[in-house]
Amino acid sequence: MRAVLVALTLVAPGFVAAQGTGYLDRYHALQNLTVVPGKVAEVNHLVVTRDVGRLTLEHGFLYYLSPIGGQTVGVVFQGKAAFSLAPTVPAEQAELQRFGGSGSMNDSVTEAILLFDDSTPQLLGRLQFTAGNPPSELTGHVKDFIASFRGENEGSYENSVIAPLLNDDTTGFFLARLEREHGGAVLFEIDPSANETVQLYRPINRARWGGSWVVVTEFPLQTPAPGSGAWWYRKRLTVPSYSVDVRLTPTGSADLDFVARATLSMRAEEPLGPWLLFRLHSKLLVDSARWVGGDTAAVFKAKDDDDLWVRAPHRLATGDSLSLTLWYHGDLIDRFLNWFFIDPGAAWYPINGQGINHANFDLTFHSPNWYPIASIGERVDSSGAAKVMTTHWVTRLPTSYATFNLGLFDNYHVQQPDAPPLDVLLSEDAHRELRRQLALQGRMIPEQTHMKENVASDVSNSLKLFTKLFGECAYSHFFVTEIPYGEGVSFPGMIDLSWSTFQETALDGFDEFFRAHEVAHQWWGNGVQPVSYRDAWLSEGMASFSALWYLQAERKHNVEYFKFLDQYRSDIHDDRDDAGPIWIGYRNSSPAARRGYDIMIYEKGAWVLHMLRIMMLDLSTMKEDRFTAMLRDFYQSYRGAPATTDDFRRVVERHIGVSMDWFFDEWVKGTAIPTYHVAWSPQAADNGRFAVRMRITQEHVPADFQMSVLVSADLGDGRFAHFRVPVRGGQSDYTSPLLPAAPRDLKFNDLNSALADVKMERW
Repeated sequence: MRAVLVALTLVAPGFVAAQGTGYLDRYHALQNLTVVPGKVAEVNHLVVTRDVGRLTLEHGFLYYLSPIGGQTVGVVFQGKAAFSLAPTVPAEQAELQRFGGSGSMNDSVTEAILLFDDSTPQLLGRLQFTAGNPPSELTGHVKDFIASFRGENEGSYENSVIAPLLNDDTTGFFLARLEREHGGAVLFEIDPSANETVQLYRPINRARWGGSWVVVTEFPLQTPAPGSGAWWYRKRLTVPSYSVDVRLTPTGSADLDFVARATLSMRAEEPLGPWLLFRLHSKLLVDSARWVGGDTAAVFKAKDDDDLWVRAPHRLATGDSLSLTLWYHGDLIDRFLNWFFIDPGAAWYPINGQGINHANFDLTFHSPNWYPIASIGERVDSSGAAKVMTTHWVTRLPTSYATFNLGLFDNYHVQQPDAPPLDVLLSEDAHRELRRQLALQGRMIPEQTHMKENVASDVSNSLKLFTKLFGECAYSHFFVTEIPYGEGVSFPGMIDLSWSTFQETALDGFDEFFRAHEVAHQWWGNGVQPVSYRDAWLSEGMASFSALWYLQAERKHNVEYFKFLDQYRSDIHDDRDDAGPIWIGYRNSSPAARRGYDIMIYEKGAWVLHMLRIMMLDLSTMKEDRFTAMLRDFYQSYRGAPATTDDFRRVVERHIGVSMDWFFDEWVKGTAIPTYHVAWSPQAADNGRFAVRMRITQEHVPADFQMSVLVSADLGDGRFAHFRVPVRGGQSDYTSPLLPAAPRDLKFNDLNSALADVKMERW
């Protein structure tokens, strides 16, 4: 689809097309980096230390790379060298162990190509250069190194590498491509824009994975820079609010043209710029940009690239505030039958690349009045004229997520007692046409009746349950929209559900789980937002667990609840040698563990919540008030704000009454899964009472691994005794509290209190 500028009223006059010249000057200089001929320095034991990384150039020759902006930005070394790296974070030591067989690195290096915007030129200043030419192969090595960060089109480049070279300031950036004597190349980076500043990469297949390097380990500096936290980027710039005006105009081919104007407020939290980084969908083109006050803003955006560079009028000082308005358009929306494709993760507005993405939104849409539309937040106004419907939406709390959806939808309005009103937007005509097309191909898809009622019922019922369990949601009216994807996505006040869940409700409980999972994100993900990729499980794992809880409540038994957990346990076992801990988030997806992210974040994350649920269960009453109160406290404490795994741990500790460092270290930051070998024997005691003597052997975990495991003793006549066994170390003996009768049977790890394998043995 070709986007056409129809809504000219959104385009500011006077935009100069060649705004990207300054950016391209630096980009071309970087692309043309080469070894400077005629000068060489002999090096003997030169040590370059960057945080916990140490590069020692024992003996060899060093050559300068061509300068950029009159400054030395790179060198290349050949000879004998060594590189050592010792992560300070235990979970990252484990990741390095998985990569290289050791929790620290100490490798021989034969070649090093360095790029920098730090004190390295001063370190090299004492070297004595003489006449001499570099080996012929070095030019090709440098060229390949520079090319490994380049995108498909002119100007497209890895932003963490080009950013330090755009702004004339010493940032602390350091990058080294190290050719190891054994094991191939690695990349060591100090990225001052990231909170986890120290990074080590390994090469991957670019054609297959879309990039040349993938993270092995990353972690903060020993002494973090100002503005550091847990977000992906350091907090150098905040964007507290957006006002976006969107025109969606029909074309002759029944598609929609997308044209928008976005005004964003900005505040500098530290000196930075003048070039500022934002993210805008690769298919969106910037028409013009102006600072509030009227001055034209210089921008650059490479073709088919998400990076949008904006040049501020001057380098920003701490506390500087300014507002920018961008006019842009593009091929954002495609159509399939009665549905439009709007990628839920698309950056359809400019997203901050220098700090947390957490803002209030004021959104206005001008769209064809025959396409019902839904957006995040609350609809505060709606009007129509000349077949155009104008709707106005605002968010009640800051959010990191914004989207909209529209189509040839039927609007099914639902208002259940004690539940917020719902508008379910779906297309029965599209369902029929899709089934017809698939039938012509010999493919049949399930079809049930009353599906809009079934979907609405699960959404309403899960909203009611989660409100009771966790507290009032921030939004009082919800839009549920159908999307032509196999996934669901949840936004503040708006829930996207796959078209497939409108076809049937599977007997195994998956559809009820799926719908409730997306509803749960109104609390976990939208209400309480994870700070970084390390905390993604606080959204996805929480939502999965909440959906299991809903399934358990809706079915009024535990069968499907534990069936899902059993499947999750099997998945975790299958991937535990190839995937890492929950705490490394997206990094769990790899060629060796393609479902690693889903399994560790969604499934193991749900298991962590389940284990806490059982750990906090009152065994005398079997009530779970303490666990529910903990989740309510977490939601109320962080509603509308980002939260980290440590924030959640502290709330858990507040309600459980003891330190839980061990639990989170084992289950969130660790990968070990215990196997318990259990033998037991009843023992008579005084007054007709009995005790259970147990011998427990724990395998496949570190020596200090501990867990509280629930045990159920069958006393006959429908009576059961429940007690917890603290397991630690390789082998331990345990004697239960006194029981009123002799146990007939014993269930170790009752209610799946621990993610573990249990093997019962004879005494």
